[in-house]
This record gives sequence, structure tokens and C-alpha cells, in this order.
Amino acid sequence: MNSLIYLAFGSVDIRNEALYSILSYYQQVPTPQPETQILVYTDDATAFRQVLGDRPAIQYPTVASEQWQTWRGAANKVYLLKIGVLEHAAAHYPGNLLFLDTDTIWRQSPTPLFAAIEAGQFFMHQNEGRLITGNTLSRKVYRHLRGHQWEVGSKAFRVTPETELFNSGVIALRSDKAYLLREVMTLAEQLYATYNKHMMEQLAFSLRFAVEGPIIDVPAFLWHYWNLKEARPAITRAFATYAGQGSDELLRRLHQLNLPALHEQELAYRNLTGWQRTLRKLTGRRWQLPALEV
Repeated sequence: MNSLIYLAFGSVDIRNEALYSILSYYQQVPTPQPETQILVYTDDATAFRQVLGDRPAIQYPTVASEQWQTWRGAANKVYLLKIGVLEHAAAHYPGNLLFLDTDTIWRQSPTPLFAAIEAGQFFMHQNEGRLITGNTLSRKVYRHLRGHQWEVGSKAFRVTPETELFNSGVIALRSDKAYLLREVMTLAEQLYATYNKHMMEQLAFSLRFAVEGPIIDVPAFLWHYWNLKEARPAITRAFATYAGQGSDELLRRLHQLNLPALHEQELAYRNLTGWQRTLRKLTGRRWQLPALEV
């Protein structure tokens, strides 16, 4: 069985991001795939059914309220919830697991990805390059972590000049490899204890999966607009206004927000050198999210 896995816990904005992603999946895969299901880990399944109806291919696993806190680990980080969700999915829905963040839009069918997962391939969303030569935060993390060593089981992990960081907006593995997730959690907790930055979770995945072999990234399959949190109210307005007009019209309106292009524009600005950004600010050309009409 193939499982697309979403974690949509908390705010209405997060739920609507997940709904947008699911609708974009059905646009790419309009014919039902009997071997593929969608697992939505949420505290409000009713909100999803109101938009999606009762589709047999979509399941809403029941999670006890105290379990959510346990999944945050010793570091008490929301980023670690996805490890617990993946472990739960591996135990209850064995097969090929493809977890993705809610702020994603499908560009093509994930069928080839599931075939590669079945063959033993590990996927994450995007290779962000080596820490030592990455963006400002990556370089800062490298400077703080170099020279440290973390023991997990029988393995020792270090950050070296060759260490690559993968974005964890997508995490894919076969369920019989789920034992690795405990090691990812242990490593992440140690990394957070060493340097308390949000990206320690994805660094833990990157370090542990790399031991198993190459990690492949998947930007050609979907957009991940992780840098557009300010766009969430517009997505929610689109659902409030058009959800009753059918999924085709709702999806058309959501696509009109043009989030992939805005993601690239903001990312280009973010990747400018410090003096270039300062000059833009001084001359009134700082990048800002435009008013989004729905």
C-alpha cells in the first residue's frame, strides 16, 4: 500500500494548507488509485470531510491527546511530531510512506516516487547544499556543531565539510525501515541540546538517512512554499469564500494566488547578500508579499 501522509494539527490555516495540497494531488491523479491512500493526522477530521466528503481513500487515524505531546520528544519541539506520525503510520499502515508538509502543491503524480520507495530509495524534499557553504543559518549551524560528536546506537555522527542538509518538507521511506526513525529522534534530541535551532530535525534526518545511501530530492514533483507563512490568511479566505462552489472552482481560485512564483521571488530576495538586502531596504525595494485577492 502507498500512503500519502499529512500532519494538520492545530490552526485552521494549517488545515486549509493541507486541503489545498490534497486537492492539488487529486488534480494530478484524477483517476482513483486503489493502491494509494491518504492519511491525515489531524485534530479536526470534520473540517476535512466538509470539503473532501467521505472519500474511502482518505483516512483520519485516531491519536490520543497525550500522544501529541509525547511525539514532541525530550526537546519538546513541534518539528518532531512528524517522526511520531511516521512511526504510527509504519505500524498501522505498512507499505510505502510519503510524508509531506501541508504547505505543498503537487506538480505531477507521485506514482514514480512510490515505485522508487518500494525499491528502497529514501526521499526528502530538496537538497539545500552543504552546511559549510549554505545560507547564513546553515553556515552558522556548521560553525556551532563542528567538532561535536553524537552517539546513536552503535553509530557516531559528526558534522563535516561534506555534510549536506535536506529540507524535510518531504520524507519518504518504506515502512520496514521505520526503525531508523527512533534513531532520527535520538539524534535530533541531541542536536537540539547542542544547538537549539529549528533545523536540527531536518539535519537529523539528513545525517541518519545518508548512512543508508543517497537521499534523492523531489522539487520536480511538488512546490513547497515554506517561506510564505504570511499567505495563510489568503488561503483561508479562499476556502471560506469558494469551498461551497465545488473543488474545481476552489482549486482554480487557490491557484490564482500564484504561490509557487511568490515562493521563488521571496527566496531570491532571501538569498541576496547582506549588503544587497540592506540596499533594497534603504531604497524602498524590500520584498513584501503583495496583497492577495481571492
